[in-house]
Amino acid sequence: MEDLPIKKLTIKTKNLNDIEELSLLKVDLQHILISPDNKMYAVIEGDDKDIAIVLNPYEGSMLSFFFKGLHKNSHIHTIYQIFNKHLKDSGTSIEKVVLESKVGDILYCTMHYVDSKHRRYYSVCSLVDGLIISILNKLNFYVVKDTWDKIDSYDDWNYEEFIVDWTKE
Repeated sequence: MEDLPIKKLTIKTKNLNDIEELSLLKVDLQHILISPDNKMYAVIEGDDKDIAIVLNPYEGSMLSFFFKGLHKNSHIHTIYQIFNKHLKDSGTSIEKVVLESKVGDILYCTMHYVDSKHRRYYSVCSLVDGLIISILNKLNFYVVKDTWDKIDSYDDWNYEEFIVDWTKE
């Protein structure tokens, strides 16, 4: 054992993220808005600010379907419900959904799974897919603090100009 070379390991801490930047914040989907020009927005509320994310028509309609609880009485299941049933049938559940990063205008979420053998894994998805899965599974929705800080606030919006304001029940 004495013949083994010893190497010194140096970690440059300036390249590491501060642990506080990686902490998770709980946020809530509060409104789905439709503007007079038919643009849809998801308003997400945090402790320090609100953000508004533009939705395409498909995302907006699917998110509103789950946000208003219409999925509870649907006779034809959506792909999200089928996926959720498949997970449960295979002994897997979703532990949490996290908004992980923002690259340009794209927001990336991760779904964190655990199976019946307590193995953990995750998959990357869109913001709307993450929100829908969190609603469907009655999970809190989290965001990495550093990512939350990178998203512009929409606290100064005037919601009165919107045609439809679906608000959390």
